[in-house]
Amino acid sequence: MATNAIRYGETEDVSFSVSYWRGEVRIEVADGTPDRPQVKRPGADEESGRGMLIVEALAEDWGTSEEGTLTWCTIAVPEPVVPRPGFWCEWRQEDGQQLSLAAMSTPDRAIRWARIQMRVIASAIDASVVGYVWDWLSDGWHEPAEALKNGEEFTLPPSAGPYKFVWHARPVRFVPLVGGNPLPHLAEEGPEWD
Repeated sequence: MATNAIRYGETEDVSFSVSYWRGEVRIEVADGTPDRPQVKRPGADEESGRGMLIVEALAEDWGTSEEGTLTWCTIAVPEPVVPRPGFWCEWRQEDGQQLSLAAMSTPDRAIRWARIQMRVIASAIDASVVGYVWDWLSDGWHEPAEALKNGEEFTLPPSAGPYKFVWHARPVRFVPLVGGNPLPHLAEEGPEWD
């Protein structure tokens, strides 16, 4: 629904909301455009046109506001939705370009993920820098670990030669999702980072 609003809406103002009430999650997307979305049946070789088909298949109900500027759907949730605490982590280049991101359930997992990603980044930039970065990885994570354990966000701007990066982690609350492959963020089952 959000992709449709961005792609087909006539304004740049798109709003998105998610709410929970009595066993249902309601998702609303408004783009200010009076065109109503259509469920299409694209051919197997067509690359787009499945958005509302997916909404129709997954939602209990869906529709639009009377004037057509808002599209909504409801999804039944078998048990109360209880947000779970976690950490949103990102690696970016100094210019802001995103390199990787992840949702982690604990400070230790956030630090472990950041260290693994830093090794990947280090190996990609220059083999001569990898040794320096590897040494830094083992000693430089005490302060971020303490901040995350105290529920504070943390930004770490490491550099290696001419390369500058930013790792940022912040505490968040995740709304658990049900099912899917791969499993959603912070699922009870799934691969462990340990």
